[in-house]
Amino acid sequence: MPTVYRYILAGVAGLLAALAFPPVGWWPVILLVWPLLFVALRGAGQRHGCYLGLVHGLACYGVGWSWMLLIFDWVAPALWLIPAGFGALAGGLIGWSSLRYARWPWLPLYAALTWSTLEFVRSEVFWLAFPWLTAGLGLGPTWLAPWIGVYGAGFLLFLAAGLWVFGAGTQRYAGAFLTLVLGALGIFRPPPLPAPGPGIPVLAVQNENCDFFGCHDLTAAQTFTDGIILWPEYAAGFDLHKDARSMAMALKLAQDRNATLILGTQISSDDGTYFNEALTLEAAGPVGAHHKNHPVPLFNDGKPGLTFQPVTTRFGKIGTPICFDCDFSGPVRRMTAAGAEAFAVPSMDAARWSAKQHVQHAELFRHRALENGRWMVVCATSGLTQLIDPHGNRIAQIPILQDGVLTTTLHLRHNLTFFTRAGWLCPWLIGAAALTLTLGRLWNARRQPRRQQAT
Repeated sequence: MPTVYRYILAGVAGLLAALAFPPVGWWPVILLVWPLLFVALRGAGQRHGCYLGLVHGLACYGVGWSWMLLIFDWVAPALWLIPAGFGALAGGLIGWSSLRYARWPWLPLYAALTWSTLEFVRSEVFWLAFPWLTAGLGLGPTWLAPWIGVYGAGFLLFLAAGLWVFGAGTQRYAGAFLTLVLGALGIFRPPPLPAPGPGIPVLAVQNENCDFFGCHDLTAAQTFTDGIILWPEYAAGFDLHKDARSMAMALKLAQDRNATLILGTQISSDDGTYFNEALTLEAAGPVGAHHKNHPVPLFNDGKPGLTFQPVTTRFGKIGTPICFDCDFSGPVRRMTAAGAEAFAVPSMDAARWSAKQHVQHAELFRHRALENGRWMVVCATSGLTQLIDPHGNRIAQIPILQDGVLTTTLHLRHNLTFFTRAGWLCPWLIGAAALTLTLGRLWNARRQPRRQQAT
């Protein structure tokens, strides 16, 4: 293939990947992305493979994360370049192996393992991890999530493409069949789950000003009682524990409404740092708290919390991860395994970050609910405040960029999905297999010249 055609294919694949995500949301194009990219990489060699992976990533992230320009200005392209670098590394390995070992029967699997591993590393392991715009998210919530999660679904997309492009004979038929299966899963998604009984009433306050008194007044204007009141992340943008007046107001609200109040606040440390906290209050006082496990990189978002425990309330065990925690697969899963029966999530998305950023972020909560089979209510500053069922369906919501309240019902569940028990290991096993095969190929490449020299 002429080199220029390879770069065109890589760029087109990146643009199609961006279109699979909100606000466009053309999920079927995700089935075409990696076949096109792997065609470009086939036989490209290490150097061109790296460049092709980089072009693909810059096209995908530059279009998909265009909203970063509103937050980081001229620094945004550098932030697109970092995840694209993982694609460059994957492209270099696939381009090199497909040129040197073109007839290797394990090549389709190796391509899928390599891309899947580096996508997982850049999303969840790298110090600047940002788990958006992954292949599994592009496919959308499917029946795969409660079994192998987002990264397992992404691996199957890469495997289908690898079998198509790098396979021979029956491998290509297997790739076509797997693609059809994935397309069917995208069409026949988990249906909305009927509400099992009366449930727990919930009042979620969406307030862009992210102000304690604003949230208090919006709540006080409602007639809501006997349930959970949920406010956004940083609803109290100060240490509520050290502000006696505000704490008294919060406790009185919980007492007057016979409610459990969950809100975002801070808890200061003696060294001047703080934890970003989801605090749970009842009439008698605090009953539990969660410290954000994944502070947002490049922001002043507190120190990372180290525990993953749900809070025992009068309504049951409620998980209270905070915003960016739910972008990652770990916190919600670990809280579920620790006994969380439902989730109430304080979150924050500033209005100035654009509607595009809001709708992309809102999708991740759907996958976390589906992976772990739990009802989840999310309360965001300017959206998307939403109720999600255990099948990942959005049952109720407040329009983005509008202040208001969502009155809905949360339900408890106790069963654990396979993903919560063991399926979360899928990307780690994929990574171990990818590393083993890569080391094996490098060792083989090193020994071949020695054997040739000896003969």
